[in-house]
Amino acid sequence: MFFKGVCTALITPFDRNCKVDFKALRKLLDFQIQNGVKNVLLLGSTGEGEALTQKERDEIVEFARFILPKKIKLIVGAGSNTPEKSISLIQQAEKFGADCCLVQTPYFNRCTQHGIVEHFQKICENVEMPLIVYNIPSRSGVDILPKTMTELEKFENIVGLKEANGNIDHILDMFNKVGDRLPIYCGNDNLNYIFKCLGGAGTISVTSNVFPKEINDVFEGKKEVDDKLFDFNKLMFCQPNPIPIKYAVSKLGLAQNNLRLPLTRLSKNFQIKVGAEMKKLGAI
Repeated sequence: MFFKGVCTALITPFDRNCKVDFKALRKLLDFQIQNGVKNVLLLGSTGEGEALTQKERDEIVEFARFILPKKIKLIVGAGSNTPEKSISLIQQAEKFGADCCLVQTPYFNRCTQHGIVEHFQKICENVEMPLIVYNIPSRSGVDILPKTMTELEKFENIVGLKEANGNIDHILDMFNKVGDRLPIYCGNDNLNYIFKCLGGAGTISVTSNVFPKEINDVFEGKKEVDDKLFDFNKLMFCQPNPIPIKYAVSKLGLAQNNLRLPLTRLSKNFQIKVGAEMKKLGAI
C-alpha cells in the first residue's frame, strides 16, 4: 500500500497579485505537519494545477519537498487530456522530488473505456513513478467503470485509485471488483466514513486543509467526528472546488482568498454560511 490514511489535497496560495505565495505555502505545509497528516497532494484540482505554468509547478514541488520531512509522502497531480502531456508532467514532478503522481481520466476528449486503458498503458510504459488513478467524472466527463479498473490495476506502477464517483452502486461495485487488491482512496469528504467501513485505504481530502486532525480521526473510526463535519463537507462544494475551501483557509489566516481566473471568490451568501459553520466547529 503506497499510503494509508489522510492525504490533504492542498490549495495553492496566491498573493494579491495572484503570484504563488511561498510564505503562505510554508504555513499551510507546517499546519498539516503539526496536525499529523502524513501525505500531501499538490497541484490537483484543489491546488489549481491547471492554472499554473510549468515553472511554477516545478518551484512548488521543489519547495514543498524541501519543507516536508522525508517520511511525508508528496503526491503531485499530473493528469492531462493526452498521455504525452501527462508523461511530461510526471517526469517533471519526479525530477523535483515527488514520490507519486495522481493522474485523472483524460478530460474533454471523452474517450471510450478502451481509450482509458490505452491512455494509462502508454503513460505506464513511459514512466516508473508510482501512479494513483483519479476517477472524477464530474470534471473529466468520463467515468472509469469497475470492469475497466480491473484492467488498469494490472499495470505495475498503478498503486491506487482515488474514487470520486459519488454513486453508491458504483462505489460498491468498485470495491467488489478491485478493493481486495488495489488501495481505494475516497475522493469526496462526505463519503469518508463509508469508505473507511468498506475497507478504503484512506482519503485524498479537501476538508483536511482546515480540519486535518478531524479527518485523521474519521479514518481512525470516529463516526461522531464525521457527523460533526457533515455540513462543512457539504459547504465545501456549494460552488466549484477550490472556491469554498480557499475562503475557509483564509478565515484561519493561513493564506489569502485569491484564485486564478476563471475561478472567482466565494459568493457573499456562502461566505456567511461557511464562516458560521467554522465558528460552530470551533475553528475560528
